[in-house]
Amino acid sequence: MISRRALLATGAATVVVAAGLGGAALGHRLDDLARNVGIEPHKEPDPADDRLIARVAADQNTLLAQVEALAVKHAKLGLSPFVAISTAHAKAVGVPAVVPDIAAPPANRAKAVDALVAAYSAASKARAADSVKAASPALARVLASMSAGLAQCARGVGELR
Repeated sequence: MISRRALLATGAATVVVAAGLGGAALGHRLDDLARNVGIEPHKEPDPADDRLIARVAADQNTLLAQVEALAVKHAKLGLSPFVAISTAHAKAVGVPAVVPDIAAPPANRAKAVDALVAAYSAASKARAADSVKAASPALARVLASMSAGLAQCARGVGELR
């Protein structure tokens, strides 16, 4: 049977450890404490980045659906490189593709190209703005790279007029 003294000492030690961990958490020192005892902590993703990724994935999937629909409707445009790039961008955010319902592309080839150029340009500007909002440097680099790629796609599709 445990003595009263041992029980009180165990309780007091538990309170001290809990208070120390609570203080370390409030002081944002848990990672340092973990390293000191030989544990290598890993960074948790920022919840704002998770929401940003979900929104970017939805935007990229919409753009991919627009490119694919235009590639089918105007097959002579040769949009397969742009479909491949848009697919890679959708996969880059690491969220499974969900193809949204979109409006059919215009029947007029010039209007369809103009609409796709506008969509690529808008997506490029949005990814550039998103890269500034990202908390993770790696995510910021991916989004900035996507922005540059989308700007090049806008220019390339524009040359198809």
